[in-house]
Amino acid sequence: MRYFIVNRVSGNGRGLVRWSKVESVLKEKGIPYRVAFTERPGHATELAREAVKMGVRAVVAVGGDGTVNEVGNGLVKTDVPLGYIPAGSGNDFATAQGVPKDPVQALHRVLKHVPRRVDTADFGGRAMISSIGVGFDGQVAKTVNASKWKERLGKGSYALGVIQELHRFQPTRVTLEVDGQVLQEKDVWLIAIANISCYGGGMKICPEAKNDDGLLDICLVRGVSRWKLLGLFPLVFAGKHVDYPYVVMMRGSRIQVSADRPLVVHADGEVIGETPVSVSVQPQSLTIL
Repeated sequence: MRYFIVNRVSGNGRGLVRWSKVESVLKEKGIPYRVAFTERPGHATELAREAVKMGVRAVVAVGGDGTVNEVGNGLVKTDVPLGYIPAGSGNDFATAQGVPKDPVQALHRVLKHVPRRVDTADFGGRAMISSIGVGFDGQVAKTVNASKWKERLGKGSYALGVIQELHRFQPTRVTLEVDGQVLQEKDVWLIAIANISCYGGGMKICPEAKNDDGLLDICLVRGVSRWKLLGLFPLVFAGKHVDYPYVVMMRGSRIQVSADRPLVVHADGEVIGETPVSVSVQPQSLTIL
């Protein structure tokens, strides 16, 4: 039996609409399933852990990247695979994994049941499935998530958040430690720690990132003016920002970030706190479909 966890409000109501399409196929084909609907932050993690105890064949998240994060947190370090029906505003996890955006096609992928193991990352006892952002992009995520236009604009919401925060954010001095190597950089705008190539609705912030190589990719941006940063922004969608002198790309398995002042941190698009933050890769710790 497959267990579906649905975020009804994801994507301005797309979660419920797409679940309705999926459920009609399940009923038509006589496929056994159970479904639960999230009611509060963190609820999807609780539901996924309960599903593991039931011995289900797979747990399928219906929602956005935040729902994937919560369900993944309930399945990490178990043998129960994570399936996904995209219904969010960005759907970066779906893009990275090649999950079809059409809910019926995504369901067919789940039903084929071809599992593979991927890496996650641990930060303070929680799991990152796709990416962590520190600084400017963390602040953008905070602004976008609190906005009234996130679901209406979809992938364009991050771009609007960038424009809003560009004039307010103040870069600062940051200490970055990667596998024992310490970098102290001033005028740092952001640090992205990624397990997949894209975030923020399709931006290839770490274009070479893979979630099965035992490493996390890091993108640090510093020493750039606001206007140059704005000019750099469109290049990120093609991953062409990596060759600029104010962009530092690294890889590592254990990463620590601290700053002269607290910087907002997001994980998979959801704000989870402020610096300092420690992140360590957890190889082959999650099964996905």
